[in-house]
Amino acid sequence: MIQNDSAAIAAAKGGTSAIFVPAQSLRPPLPGEVLCQTLEIGVCGTDREVLASAQPFTPPTEQHLILGHECVARVLECGPETPGFAPGDLVTPVVRRAKEANIARPDMLAFGRYTERGIVEEHGFAQPRFVDRAEHLLPVSVEIREIAVLAEPLSVAEKAINEAVVIQKARLDQADYKPRVLVTGMGPIGFAALVACRLRNWETTLFGRDEHDSFRAQTAISFGARYWNERQCLAPADVEREGFDLILECTGSDHVMLRATESLAARGVAVWLGSSRRPQSKPHNVALLMRNAVVRNHVLLGTVNAAPRDFRQALTDLEQLQKTHPVETRALLTERIAPRDALWHYENRRPQAIKTVVVFGE
Repeated sequence: MIQNDSAAIAAAKGGTSAIFVPAQSLRPPLPGEVLCQTLEIGVCGTDREVLASAQPFTPPTEQHLILGHECVARVLECGPETPGFAPGDLVTPVVRRAKEANIARPDMLAFGRYTERGIVEEHGFAQPRFVDRAEHLLPVSVEIREIAVLAEPLSVAEKAINEAVVIQKARLDQADYKPRVLVTGMGPIGFAALVACRLRNWETTLFGRDEHDSFRAQTAISFGARYWNERQCLAPADVEREGFDLILECTGSDHVMLRATESLAARGVAVWLGSSRRPQSKPHNVALLMRNAVVRNHVLLGTVNAAPRDFRQALTDLEQLQKTHPVETRALLTERIAPRDALWHYENRRPQAIKTVVVFGE
């Protein structure tokens, strides 16, 4: 088993457990490229889904995929003719990259037209060092070094919110959009959605399975949100007065999605930020979903990944959170571990864990 400075954490074809493999052999950066040292990566539900599938989308001709797509890194060396960065700079890489040139929104491409580092056909950042194109790196301020690993999951929530705002302003001509928001799910994306909404001063409710006195429920409340658990009714008697204008569904559960959508008021938007990797047929009252959507003029929207706009917004929001909620934001990072201790966390989650971080460097 490889557990030294040259190790990477990977998913292998035919296996459902994370393994150690040799890190990539790196050449000096070429023009437009940057050599980076990985400082921290986040362990994500997507990593666990890749492993559970036993069929990761590996780079061509390879049998394993190095994981890690939530990353904060330090620049070690810049290739010739690579302006914008210097050794010592902190950066976070965007995840999805178009296979074609001049694509403004890679996050909107169909499968097969992009790669995603650590997810689809390109090795990720769960290794001590990596080389990347400068255009895929965003600068990170020193002030948010401790929480910068949250940029990628926060960018996913930012995209969901930004898409909803664009839709509502276009169809309702609302210059000031201030929805009542329901966030479903208590994982990293759920909390990312919660804090993004609270930074906008939107009335926000988090729905989960915890008791009200749990760490995660109290963390949600510390950001100024309400907390409801699964024993509370999500279908109010008067949906217009007591329901929600925006639902951010972060569990990936069809049962939770259908239950939550019953609380969506007229002209509301429900955004689905996740789903099961291999959906199975289940009996559901889809007719009710359709009826409510038609009668109430709902928009039901699926979204994945994030645009550069959303990454930049995530970094701006982390700077704001560092000023307004420094203790609460750090609390989202529930555990920091060394790479040698990381494999268990790719298949398991501790009770009340929100975000586990693997520390590769300082």
